Amino acid sequence: MSIFSEIERIKAQILDTERMLKLVGEHPIMSDSLKDKLNSLKERLANFPKDLIEPKIRLLFSGNAVKGSIGIKSRFVSKTMKPIQELIKTQTALVRFGGVGKRGQAKKSANSELYLTALPTGSFGVELSQLEHNDLFDEEDVSNAIKQVVELIEASTESDEEFEKAIENTPKRNLANLKSLLKTISDANSILKLETGSFGVSISEKEVKEGFERVNATTNEEDEVFINGVLRGILLDSGKFEMITGEGNLINGIINPELTEEQLIEYDRNFLNKECRIHLSVNKTTFVSGREKVSYELIEITE
Repeated sequence: MSIFSEIERIKAQILDTERMLKLVGEHPIMSDSLKDKLNSLKERLANFPKDLIEPKIRLLFSGNAVKGSIGIKSRFVSKTMKPIQELIKTQTALVRFGGVGKRGQAKKSANSELYLTALPTGSFGVELSQLEHNDLFDEEDVSNAIKQVVELIEASTESDEEFEKAIENTPKRNLANLKSLLKTISDANSILKLETGSFGVSISEKEVKEGFERVNATTNEEDEVFINGVLRGILLDSGKFEMITGEGNLINGIINPELTEEQLIEYDRNFLNKECRIHLSVNKTTFVSGREKVSYELIEITE
């Protein structure tokens, strides 16, 4: 049983016990016993950290994808596991990059490869876990990335506004994988339950279909440009950069994860507040609402 499922089970027991207490009133024996049980359950619940994360995710399905609580279609598993793995891999790279400055270390990719470790039943599904690590921070980075991916999936099925806000902090390459995941689940007329650590969401069949339509209607165009301007700053902790073009326009965005910390320090030393030529990836996202968002990614700086 996942940590989230255990927390939900204890919450359900607390509600049941409270209902029983109301029914028995001040019965001299039964009320004392139920009060002791209630206090014990609340104590167990309080011992769980509120924001516990772990390098593990459970996905539970229904509909045409599963046979009750007996089994799940192997093809469906294959078609859902690839995009969820890629979503987590890309998000882990972003999490790892953003934390480099705080650790004072050169970037080293995290091991975000997940293993199939269980086939949970109830609503039948799969459990994916990180079993191998490259360094001490792997588990934390993958855990954070998994939670962020769950939040992204939830936002995409919630509303246009929540989806657009979630995309602000998500690599645009994740759109294709998100669309692929939701399409597979939508085609199977399935719900989607996601659990990781003490965090979990439940998405209805209708919300899954609406989420797929929302993501499918979102277009993404990517191009590369070279701009002459002045570098105004590079932030190692947040993985952001800022520049001013020759026309005086301010441009800021994320830094390509492939750039090492040493390269960024060198850029800062050689080009800060100086004219230079900046190679950028320009990403234009058009949402179903008609709103457009342009984002930038720093690729290289030269004289």
